[in-house]
Amino acid sequence: GQTWSTFFNVGALPDVLDFVGPAGTIFNRQPMVRWSMGGLQLAVENPTTRLTNNDGVSTSYEDGNDNPDLVARYNGNFGSLAWSAAAIGRQLNYEQRPTNAIEGDSDDQFGYGLSFAGKWMLGKDDIRFMANYGDMLGRYMGLNTFNDGYIDDSGSIDTVDQWGGFIAYRHFWSDRWRCTFSISASGADNPSTSKFANANSLAKEYQSAHVNLNWLPAPKLSIGGELMWASKELEDGRDGDMSRVQFAVKYAF
Repeated sequence: GQTWSTFFNVGALPDVLDFVGPAGTIFNRQPMVRWSMGGLQLAVENPTTRLTNNDGVSTSYEDGNDNPDLVARYNGNFGSLAWSAAAIGRQLNYEQRPTNAIEGDSDDQFGYGLSFAGKWMLGKDDIRFMANYGDMLGRYMGLNTFNDGYIDDSGSIDTVDQWGGFIAYRHFWSDRWRCTFSISASGADNPSTSKFANANSLAKEYQSAHVNLNWLPAPKLSIGGELMWASKELEDGRDGDMSRVQFAVKYAF
């Protein structure tokens, strides 16, 4: 089986209707072996490398990763604040084979990621937050918001510094009405075209905002609506935005 990555503090995710939610959140499920003692969690997790090759195409490499992703996380409390600090170490690895008999380019590279997240209770209301940084956040952030790295013209793996985060406020108007406001952003320090020919087509920055309203007509029944706005900018300055209205009915049992 599999579960949420140890690097991801699920409890800090905002109470939004959209399944993934903020653009800058850590969001990843995979097979793992995890050891926990008190607030400390250590895990070895499934390694997968996702790179942009020198033709500008994204490719996932699941074979040839010699080392699992290593994660350490600590969960703590300070008054009404529940927080977590997590670190991940990864090995990126790829091998190209034009045919079964011919070996192409190959390389490996090591990198890291850091995440700090939490939930601060304000009576019944709460503030949730997350801040992420590293040179191999890659597939761990959003739904593969950015790739883990890219293959330069010499066939070597180069990593990209990436960041992401969000802050969200959940307010209870009454026992039956609540809403959440969330803003988020993520970005990548992409290479120049002199170093990577297809750099202009790489994603540079994402932003998202959510606002919703939920009604609880019965203790286990929730009916809600949400408005989401998001934008994306590429390295060459091209950008676009979108908006979405969602409705959901949930019965917990």
